[in-house]
Amino acid sequence: MSDAGSKRGESGSVRRLLDALSEETNRTILSELDEPTSVAELVEECDIPMSTVYRRLDTLEDMDLVTEHVAVDAERGRYRLYERNVRRVTITVNEDGRLGTRVERPAGNPDETVTWRPDGE
Repeated sequence: MSDAGSKRGESGSVRRLLDALSEETNRTILSELDEPTSVAELVEECDIPMSTVYRRLDTLEDMDLVTEHVAVDAERGRYRLYERNVRRVTITVNEDGRLGTRVERPAGNPDETVTWRPDGE
């Protein structure tokens, strides 16, 4: 989801982002990730099966909407924590009919903007 790339790549990025955000489970997970959170905590807080949480986190991580951290604890050993990597997503339809998305990141991470028109122009 960057300004560079082919029209087909931009189209795919916009579609994948919209698809990811259209899934209620993905939105539920994103809303719970205010701070680094383990899969077990997400399962408990969201009441979603563990296998589903892992699949959805993979999707959200592929879209760079969440960040994975590895933690080590004397009691738990090595485990993963997930944190939301997006502050705001804006979707617009421009005057020329192009669909635009803007993903705003937390401080220190670059924002991303992609524009796409359904006819590929």
